[in-house]
Amino acid sequence: MTTTIAEPNVYAEQLSTLMDSLPGRRLPWVRHLRTKAMEDFVALGFPTTKLESWRFTNVAPIQRMTFTPAPDRRRATVTDELCAKVRSYAEPRLVFVNGRFDATLSGWPEDANSWLFTLSEALEDCRLASVAERHLGRYSATAENAFAAWNTAFFTDGAFIEVPRGKVIETPLNLVFVAVETGEPWACHPRNLIVAGENSQVTIVETFLSSTGEPYLTNAVTEIVADSGAIVDYCKVESESSQSFHFASTGAHLARDASLRSYSFSFGGALVRNDLNVALDGAGSHCTLNGLFAVDGHRLVDNHTHVDHLEPHASSRELYKGVLADKAAGVFNGAISVREAAEKTDAVQYSKNLLLSSEARINTKPQLEIRNNDVRCFHGATIGQIDPEATFYLRSRGIDEKRARQILVRGFASEVIDTVPIPAIRGKLDRLLDRWYREVLEAS
Repeated sequence: MTTTIAEPNVYAEQLSTLMDSLPGRRLPWVRHLRTKAMEDFVALGFPTTKLESWRFTNVAPIQRMTFTPAPDRRRATVTDELCAKVRSYAEPRLVFVNGRFDATLSGWPEDANSWLFTLSEALEDCRLASVAERHLGRYSATAENAFAAWNTAFFTDGAFIEVPRGKVIETPLNLVFVAVETGEPWACHPRNLIVAGENSQVTIVETFLSSTGEPYLTNAVTEIVADSGAIVDYCKVESESSQSFHFASTGAHLARDASLRSYSFSFGGALVRNDLNVALDGAGSHCTLNGLFAVDGHRLVDNHTHVDHLEPHASSRELYKGVLADKAAGVFNGAISVREAAEKTDAVQYSKNLLLSSEARINTKPQLEIRNNDVRCFHGATIGQIDPEATFYLRSRGIDEKRARQILVRGFASEVIDTVPIPAIRGKLDRLLDRWYREVLEAS
């Protein structure tokens, strides 16, 4: 049963009812964080296409539904097939079903107990809670992003990762978020906090899966703090139901000589929005942001990125690619800001898009805002179709047209997929892309 609503006050009423059951309820600063976030959410309202940053993304389908908080239904609702898929992700692995931790599907070695926690667990520990208080909510602004505010008010659980100074975590950590059927439109709000100490190194993989065909909303926030010399590899893979809505906000803060390598992949969802904001707040810091989305039907994927160069001698590299079929739509808005003090900034950004039909559309808007003259910055955007000469070349060697086009799509996507430093994840991405392309062929 869906209900049309004009404003988010209904969610303020939900929060009032749930406040005493949410993680951190005994901590005054968490209660204040939630209350302030809900005030921001109500004040902002749902974004409209009159806002420049939402010009091509209409969230009216979400406004037309009243999403209830996801009930605490854990492994009993997860199918055997989905269980097997979840367990195919290596340990250490934290699994969250409808936004809540599932110990039966999770697993990690004892040596991870010193740096790997759930967020709800961390908020019950005095020392960890003090670390969370310094960082939680600092890098994803609730006053500017209604969906980040909604998450901050309602977050249920997620990962809390505190990598000690100088420690190198060699094994990638898998965070798997699973959506299962509840019988009505529901929303979950996963929240992750990653704190990488000085000269530490860690690799995080966020994966979003589902086994339901009903409408639901995943509204995730991840905050990353990289101290001096820290290296963080962060990979996000979204492959949820085509009936779902997926919103994600990632905020990263990099200190001197710190490095972030981000990989973003979107293969599912009716409406997907990814916001990625990186502050290069230390001399010599660096970020690489790579992304790929494949979209078909009437679906829409919107990627918004912002790299803020605050200090000198920092660098950034960015490549986002889109593959669009049928009547699908894509958005890429990539902003690079260079502050007055950020001399010797080196920033490069590309948006490349492949249209597989005449009715697919992409809106791409690279942006540069430069306030220092001693910089090296440039960007570019391309939109094209499959090269008929390349198709002819493959067909002349005995490959049928559908297979030839598939090979060319994979070649286009490989520039992003092949940069992922985890072989198992690269294999999964190849399979996701192949499955997506087969579904496109079957629908045509």
